[in-house]
Amino acid sequence: MSLKNLHAMPWIGEHPVLDLANTVVCGAGPDRGDVDLLASPALAGAWRERTAARGLAALPLDELTRLRAPVRTALEAAARQDPLPEAERVHLNDLAARAPVTFEVGEDGRLGEREGGGPAAAAAARQTLVLAAGPEQARLRRCPAPSCGMFFLARRRDQSWCSVGCGNRARSARRQPAGRH
Repeated sequence: MSLKNLHAMPWIGEHPVLDLANTVVCGAGPDRGDVDLLASPALAGAWRERTAARGLAALPLDELTRLRAPVRTALEAAARQDPLPEAERVHLNDLAARAPVTFEVGEDGRLGEREGGGPAAAAAARQTLVLAAGPEQARLRRCPAPSCGMFFLARRRDQSWCSVGCGNRARSARRQPAGRH
């Protein structure tokens, strides 16, 4: 991933839970290590500006980092279609219990759910559980492209990569001889 894309963060803004989980860019560091957006003040500030998760953006960095770990673990399991690990399931359930949900009838006459407030971490935990174990789980993927690893919701059944750029990078890496990535 280019340094320009790293600062532009085009993958941020799709879903609040994915925004939090995708603050780690796998294999994009100078030594091909992971890049933690929350570890850099400049990148953390850019993430806070771009995220759809306004409540999460206001949380202190240490709280965001603590919340991100079980969220990423739950999404990793869900993307593999595996059951959620017990510790993360219990932790996220406990957090989510603090996020009230209200029901309302919309103008179209249909019953809908709405977040009823509560702590941002609790709402994120609830949204993580819905994403990891609800109907959207079938669309949840983790991008296998080199220097990506982002979680995303597939728009098509056969979608393998989070973006066209990642698809191009993955195909290019397959064509290159070993050791020339």
